[in-house]
Amino acid sequence: MPCTLYSFRCKTPGRFYVGTTVRPLFVRLNEHRQHIGCKWTQKHGFRRLMHSCVVPVGRCHEFEADLWMHLARQYGPHNVRGGEVTIVERHTDTIPDWLLPEEFGGERRVDWGFM
Repeated sequence: MPCTLYSFRCKTPGRFYVGTTVRPLFVRLNEHRQHIGCKWTQKHGFRRLMHSCVVPVGRCHEFEADLWMHLARQYGPHNVRGGEVTIVERHTDTIPDWLLPEEFGGERRVDWGFM
């Protein structure tokens, strides 16, 4: 079964989200628009789809992590959520050091993000 990898700009300027779904993409994007199921998009909203592509279900996690890393390198890790990086603090968008990859000054060693 295929899944769809996607990313979008949030309503909050400079914020982005990466996700995957096995359901029709329009269904999942409507949930983001209605603030269902994702604290990051509840906080920052949905503005517009940036990327989407179909990937093998067994590799969704890998591709999602790679796309997160790509966008984090481009826009900064604290401005992107998705994959394994989903923590959303109530008053800050800072990723804790234990979750932040070493590349960005955190403590976490990762072997993904070679997009």
